[in-house]
Amino acid sequence: MPEEKRNKKKIVFKIKLPKFNWAKILKGLLLVLVLGMAMMLGGLLGAFLTIRENLPDVSELEQMKPKIISVVYSDEGQVVKEFAAERRIEVPYEKIPPVLKQAIVATEDPRFFAHQGIDYRGILRAVKEDFFRILRGNRRLHGGSTITQQLARSLFLYPQQTIQRKLKEILVALEIERRFTKEKIFELYCNQFYLGHGAWGVESAAQLYFGKSITDLTIPEAAMIAGIFRGPGIYSPYNNPELTTNRRNHVLNRMVEEGFLPKEQAEELKSQPLEVLPLRRQTTESGAYFFEEVRKYVEHKYGDEGLYRGGLQIYTTLNQNYQKYAEEALWKGLRAQDKKKGWRKDKRNLLSEGEDDLNKFWLESWDGSELVPGKTEEAIVLEVDRTQARVKIKHFTGLMTNKGIGWTKARYLTELIKPGDVILVEVQSLDEDKGTASVNLDQEPEVEGSFIALDVATGQIKAMVGGYSFRRSQFNRATQALRQSGSAIKPILYTAALEKGFTPASVIVDEPTDFVDKWTGDPWTPKNYDGEYHGAVTLRRGLEESRNIVTAKLLDFISPQVGVEYCRKFGITSTLYPYLSLALGAFEVSLQELVSAFSVFPNKGLRARPYFITRIEDKEGNILEENLPETEEVVSAQTAYMMTYILQGVVQRGTAWSAASLNWPLGGKTGTTNDFTDAWFIGFSPSLCAGTWVGYDTKISLGNRQSGAVVALPIWKDFSAKVIEDKKKEFFASQPELASSNESETIINTEAILIEDFEIPPNLVFVTIDRKTGLLASPNCQYPFREVFLPGTEPKRYCSLQDHLRVLDYYSDKKAKEERD
Repeated sequence: MPEEKRNKKKIVFKIKLPKFNWAKILKGLLLVLVLGMAMMLGGLLGAFLTIRENLPDVSELEQMKPKIISVVYSDEGQVVKEFAAERRIEVPYEKIPPVLKQAIVATEDPRFFAHQGIDYRGILRAVKEDFFRILRGNRRLHGGSTITQQLARSLFLYPQQTIQRKLKEILVALEIERRFTKEKIFELYCNQFYLGHGAWGVESAAQLYFGKSITDLTIPEAAMIAGIFRGPGIYSPYNNPELTTNRRNHVLNRMVEEGFLPKEQAEELKSQPLEVLPLRRQTTESGAYFFEEVRKYVEHKYGDEGLYRGGLQIYTTLNQNYQKYAEEALWKGLRAQDKKKGWRKDKRNLLSEGEDDLNKFWLESWDGSELVPGKTEEAIVLEVDRTQARVKIKHFTGLMTNKGIGWTKARYLTELIKPGDVILVEVQSLDEDKGTASVNLDQEPEVEGSFIALDVATGQIKAMVGGYSFRRSQFNRATQALRQSGSAIKPILYTAALEKGFTPASVIVDEPTDFVDKWTGDPWTPKNYDGEYHGAVTLRRGLEESRNIVTAKLLDFISPQVGVEYCRKFGITSTLYPYLSLALGAFEVSLQELVSAFSVFPNKGLRARPYFITRIEDKEGNILEENLPETEEVVSAQTAYMMTYILQGVVQRGTAWSAASLNWPLGGKTGTTNDFTDAWFIGFSPSLCAGTWVGYDTKISLGNRQSGAVVALPIWKDFSAKVIEDKKKEFFASQPELASSNESETIINTEAILIEDFEIPPNLVFVTIDRKTGLLASPNCQYPFREVFLPGTEPKRYCSLQDHLRVLDYYSDKKAKEERD
């Protein structure tokens, strides 16, 4: 055995354990436990008291004013616009249909009408599920909230899932249940929650997704809305249609489980596709300038809170048909005018912006309009050769040829456009089945314009267009733009002359004349538009043909001060000075001022103050304000009719002769300024006065000879033709005995049937005169005409050969007329 092993000794360690007093240890542990429990209970009690002290006042629900939509109505009571910070339409419990109640209760809180705000079964189920979720590492709590708890959380609390918030939620829910009925709680729930894409509450959601009220919802539609409550950001029929369909079907399953729906019916309904209306199905352009005037007025008077959150009911004077006609006429006229200056190569190109898939690109302008023949739309050029091009318009493929490009002065399409260009096209025809369209090349105009129409008796503004595009410019050229009026101011000055002793037959010599402006002391030599002078000219003819010399002589006779005075009487408030140049409209006015002024003539001398809101009610229907027509006498009914009669001559024989083809009682006046920078036409029927202005925002010429008759009058005619057609249809609908078997022929040939006419006041006489000389017509006179006079002012003698010769174009004009006829 080795030496080391023999000498090694075994060493043993002995440990002596202390003796414990287990009784004392147990007492200590028990004391610590009791103290810990006391501290925990104290903490919980303190937290509970703190939470309870800081609970929101549930009684606020009784006075709560949710952010609800302010609605704008047309003159026929149709909803035409909404203003809202939140798109919300409140509905009472009684209006919520049973199918929607059942869908919501089955999905969100089956025992809603049984519990007192807290569903203890639901809480136990949620705790059990949350326990296993935490074990799996998911810290997100499951929920288990009742409808009342959800309402409490939405109205008074915050969304974070914490135990403190959950405790608050329970306490607030219990208090809500104590104060309010189940019906009121359910009503608040249905009106409170956000349901996607700007819709708050079930009524707004029904109108957004299905274009109907909740009272008309089908079972699948109600199920879809009920399903969105749980997650509007997830369950969107536009962004996630498959998820939303699954969610709708889940709601149908829950309705079956709760006994609200037979299983067989639910299975059939689940097989139906999800059908909703397009998200952006109305253009924001239509009526935009009118609604902006409404917005500014209401916001100024009732504040931002009232407009966007107060649920105001705003009743306006807007006529939807007239507004549509005005917009279409102005847009068409401006595009036609713009084409006179040819094609502009200022088009956006998507390929140069880095877009590589033109077929998938979607233009923003496509969101807000419906593709219909006759309208213009933006298009993307996909392919182009010399004679044809293929373009994309929304989901349609458009084909364009070079047959309609004569206005561009180009022979081939390749000279004008290239792939990737964003262009404007006019839709000629559509094939919905094939997804194809036939289009013509068009162009967004640089030229601007405005239009306004008002009821002559009341002053109600029926249509207003402030420019080609509200998106492009919010500046309202109908109310804000001040432009030289040109000859459109003349009827007011002629009215002053009639009241200062002139008659429609008074003779003024039309010849080159030098004036000295008495106000400025400067010499002034006006010229006629056509550069011609006709010698002896009646007042009527001076206005019908817009003779500048005649107007200048009249104003010089009555004095420019009187001219300004009458402009003020007619409602023109813009800055005017008593210069002789007022005769040619040298001062700036607004379109609305001129249209309102012209309404005096068909309204028998009364001017009705223009307005666009008839009344405003609060959300309970209480009237906050009501506007009634306000009129003031400007001139006598006799003077107004004499001027109306003269202005009818402007349409029948004068500068607006092309409007005579409308075969309707019409009067009006064209207006053109120096260098053709402004083109006007203001016209009226017995019931409606309308006017249009065309020009550039910067004062540049529209082009040589681009007068009011050439540029503005066609727009007014386009609008008036549609209005007249409506009046004819309305008339024959009310007088069926007058309609023939061929209604279209009857409507066209109505000149023999007087539907409306200018009322002739008493104390006027009609005398047959020679229209060129202004004297009583003899057998030798070639222009017999029944003229109107105040009694005692009519001519006393017959015209002679010498009188004929004083009119320089008496015989040459007759020969020219015969050649035209």
